[in-house]
Amino acid sequence: MQNSKNVKLAKNIILMFLVYFMPKVFSFFLVPLYTSYLTTEEYGISDVIISTASLLAPFIALSTPSAVIRFTIENKDDRRPIWIAVQTYLIGMLIFLLGLIGTHYLFHVNASYLLYIYIIAGSSVLSDINMSYTRGIEKMKLVTICGVGSSLVSILSNILFIVVLKKGLYGFLISSAAGYFFNIILLISCNLKTISTPRSRDVTAYRTLRKDMLQFSVPTIFSGLSWWIVSSSDRYFVTLLCGASMNGIYSVAYKIPTILQAIDNVFRQAWIYTLYDSYKTNEGREYIAKVYDVYNFLFCFGGAILIAITCPLARILYSNDFYDAWRYVPLLIISVVLSSASGLMGNFLSIYKKTKKAMVISIIAALSNSILNYILIIVTNDAMGAAIATVFTFLISWILNCYEGMKSSNVRIKWKKALFMYSVLCIQAVTIISIQNICVAGIGVLTIIALNWNNILWAKSKWKNLIRKNKT
Repeated sequence: MQNSKNVKLAKNIILMFLVYFMPKVFSFFLVPLYTSYLTTEEYGISDVIISTASLLAPFIALSTPSAVIRFTIENKDDRRPIWIAVQTYLIGMLIFLLGLIGTHYLFHVNASYLLYIYIIAGSSVLSDINMSYTRGIEKMKLVTICGVGSSLVSILSNILFIVVLKKGLYGFLISSAAGYFFNIILLISCNLKTISTPRSRDVTAYRTLRKDMLQFSVPTIFSGLSWWIVSSSDRYFVTLLCGASMNGIYSVAYKIPTILQAIDNVFRQAWIYTLYDSYKTNEGREYIAKVYDVYNFLFCFGGAILIAITCPLARILYSNDFYDAWRYVPLLIISVVLSSASGLMGNFLSIYKKTKKAMVISIIAALSNSILNYILIIVTNDAMGAAIATVFTFLISWILNCYEGMKSSNVRIKWKKALFMYSVLCIQAVTIISIQNICVAGIGVLTIIALNWNNILWAKSKWKNLIRKNKT
């Protein structure tokens, strides 16, 4: 039983790697291009525009993409979830447009900035709806093609508009939306016959499903909002209290932690299918706990390595005034590790449809982050305060998600060992920031390996079984 789950998980990880990790890798190697052709102020402004679009996006369709995959995966022949999501999206886009027009006339915000917010947010939501439906019916090859294709389109657009046409800020924003439009066109074209299948004429059942979907999705808006506040509001605080140039430097610091973030995204997208297959049995829950423990070790191990080599990486990636961003990288890496651990436990709440509990945790995390950002940035008079605030916020989120996740799912994780590994990462980060000594920081890597030797042996045995099964 576990071997079949391992095989399915491995296959999904490979496919999700192409969909979610490869675009991040491409983005990672585009950092020198951004730092060479954009000023710190332009990069800071673009970051605020994209962050604002990501903030507003869940409200447009009331976060129905999350409900589309949850309800479609239970009944792959049911087309109603995607139709409900699209109808909600169209109404939301009209309201969104009216809101932006009102914002322009009332607050005199730059109209071109608002236009790009509308385009980026709208295209990302429609892309998410179609991608969620495609994942729900498990057309994983099509999902993979979209992931790779959209990243290539984005890269080519960046080169064309920023390097060749010298469009600077606006070229960067156009490229940000190009990949979403590629996904929309391809997914609609490939799924048109399936999506256009006549729907049930049972109006009562349709309304009941819409109510169930919204009850599931609306609370997740606050989870998304919390994620935005924790990962993006610090940039608003930095811009407000330290200036756009400082925010440009701080935003670039996120590019190295993006490597871990991309890996986490890959695993979580693949892991959700395993959760659906395993969460109902005791054996399945034991398997979930073991995989969580191993994955948490691998993530802490990867984070420890990145922290140790932060300075050499920064010399390669950051040009000119952006080099100062390296100081923020170690703490941002820790925040991504904690975010991953928190998100995996939060998935249990989604599986059991406990989205209201997830909403409460999100609100607590959002409030904590806002308060800590304001206080610590003022105290440090530097973006370092924002990095520290982000670490503490994700720690709070992880603790709450662990408590609620274990209570809801009856899955028992080794949280004491996890907390000790996070402490090791914090000591390692302080060491790098203070004395910039790779050898000393490397002790953290060895400590994490020693704590997880049994997990290494377990993962090794499972990998051998997979290879042996594929050969036979």
